[in-house]
Amino acid sequence: MIFEIGALYNRQRDIHAVYRGQERGGISTPSDSEFIFLFTGESGKAHGYNDYVDEDGFHLYGEGQSGDMEFTGGNRAIRDHRVNGKRLLLFQSLGKSRPYRYLGEYALAATNTVDAPSTASRTLRKAIVFTLRRIAADEEIVEQQSVELRVLQDLSLESTTTLSMREVRTKQALFRDNVLRMEKGCRITGIQDLRFLRASHIKPWSKCSDANERVDGANGLLLAPHIDHLFDRGWISFENSGRVILSPELPPNVLSSLGVEVESIKKKPFNQRQAEFLRYHRQNVLRLE
Repeated sequence: MIFEIGALYNRQRDIHAVYRGQERGGISTPSDSEFIFLFTGESGKAHGYNDYVDEDGFHLYGEGQSGDMEFTGGNRAIRDHRVNGKRLLLFQSLGKSRPYRYLGEYALAATNTVDAPSTASRTLRKAIVFTLRRIAADEEIVEQQSVELRVLQDLSLESTTTLSMREVRTKQALFRDNVLRMEKGCRITGIQDLRFLRASHIKPWSKCSDANERVDGANGLLLAPHIDHLFDRGWISFENSGRVILSPELPPNVLSSLGVEVESIKKKPFNQRQAEFLRYHRQNVLRLE
């Protein structure tokens, strides 16, 4: 595949300049390409598009800002992609004028209609929602990228022996997909390329009260490996405001040796659900005197 899962791409330069297709909107259908390009992002919520992920797959809202959505244009292209020999490639927007993150190749599993607000009048209309699932080869790549070593270690604990390795890998992949809906990159290094990040649990896997906490995107951060180590071992944590907390036990030269300048880190507040998990981390994981 020409696109690598987790990597960042410029929509105009890397996609449309090469394959053409519509340069705006969430569905691009270049006529002379085997690909259909799908784009998801936070901006869609303003138009009633609330894409989300769960155990059934990635749920992508169709196109059409007013009136009931119909199976025309991009919606028809997704519905008929197998018949027409087209492949669905999904990208995540990281914000206006920022790159897109490649999430993988998907195939249509189901379609549904739901009530959603219309951009034009804010009245409810029928919206098409496509349930997409990653193709097997890409799902395996995502599962490999998602594995947390400490979770594998927890498999030896009595509380997790009922879960098979396959179940754990699947749940960790779902967890990472959920984290991506809340966190765009590492809060300390600024890295957004998933190939160099880990989806890290705030409240450890083995301490989660149920399966929902284990896959809850609010219970996760995207962290560079060395920052993940510091966070996992309680050398650092975060205030709800986004300010980094340093353990009093952290040797003073470690951060400077790692190239981390705490004073220059941009603070972004966490939402309420994230704050609840961070409270657990501060109280139970952060090393205090």
